[in-house]
Amino acid sequence: MSRERFEDVVCEAIVSLPHDMKAVLRIVEDPEVSDEGRVLAGGALMHVLSAANAIPGQRGILAYVDDVLVLRLVLERIEKDNPEAIARHREDSPELFSGLDEQLAVTREYLADLITVLDHAVDGVSKLSHQGHTAGECASDSTWLYDAVQEAIVDELDFDEDEVARECKQLDKLLPHLKTKAATLK
Repeated sequence: MSRERFEDVVCEAIVSLPHDMKAVLRIVEDPEVSDEGRVLAGGALMHVLSAANAIPGQRGILAYVDDVLVLRLVLERIEKDNPEAIARHREDSPELFSGLDEQLAVTREYLADLITVLDHAVDGVSKLSHQGHTAGECASDSTWLYDAVQEAIVDELDFDEDEVARECKQLDKLLPHLKTKAATLK
């Protein structure tokens, strides 16, 4: 049962990635969110933009699986330190936040201890740089990040729902790569 639920979570998250990135960009720009939280949010966006894959060996639609999961794990971390600010974002972006807790529960149930690979990626997003910009710089001045997100949404992230659904049927392909990566993190 958890496999099907995980597939649903991932498919929905990939299709909603352009909207989710806009919502996360608003967090980067929110002065009520701590500096660390804004850097973390900027790093999550850079993780998507840079096509850095926490799960090695993925191409096409499946290469976005780690992006959507890292983004959600980042939101969870930011919310722990900024509950009031994120409460406002939950109201402003219900499409992203309304199912967040359930999505992460399903992900943790399906991946079990393999979630450590994604947690490790989350640990590193604040240190990311892309095209000469760092996550910290983007939290201070989000002009470049805003433009880069908008460009990616137009040029790369216009997903066909049927294609995403077909590719998500192959999610089990991720498991060997996650196991290999997890073994290197121990």
